[in-house]
Amino acid sequence: MDISLVAAKILGMYLIVSGLFLLFRGKTVPHLLQDFFGHPAIVYLTGVILIFLSSLLLLQHNIWDGTWRTAVTIFAWAVLLKGLAYIFVPEALHRMVNKKLLESVSLYGFIAVIAGVSLFYLG
Repeated sequence: MDISLVAAKILGMYLIVSGLFLLFRGKTVPHLLQDFFGHPAIVYLTGVILIFLSSLLLLQHNIWDGTWRTAVTIFAWAVLLKGLAYIFVPEALHRMVNKKLLESVSLYGFIAVIAGVSLFYLG
């Protein structure tokens, strides 16, 4: 199976599960984030893991052809940037998440589900 198809399926499933979590359990997100950002070692380790996984994907799949494959590449770059943010600016990331995400958790959940279904079935 083509790496683009595998990546689309994996990213799609991740977005579907994450979106459904935000839709149905969104009220627990503030507590989860408080606990997560309260442990700097876990934040750092999460950043390292995100950088590692996104780098693996980008080494195999850095396609900018304007098709659905570009969406997979954009997600991979976004994950890489998120990993770098966890390592270098975790406090700023925590403030941004508290300000932006928490006021519209359901909207982000809905968008994540739609994007995930699209990636899963397109890929």
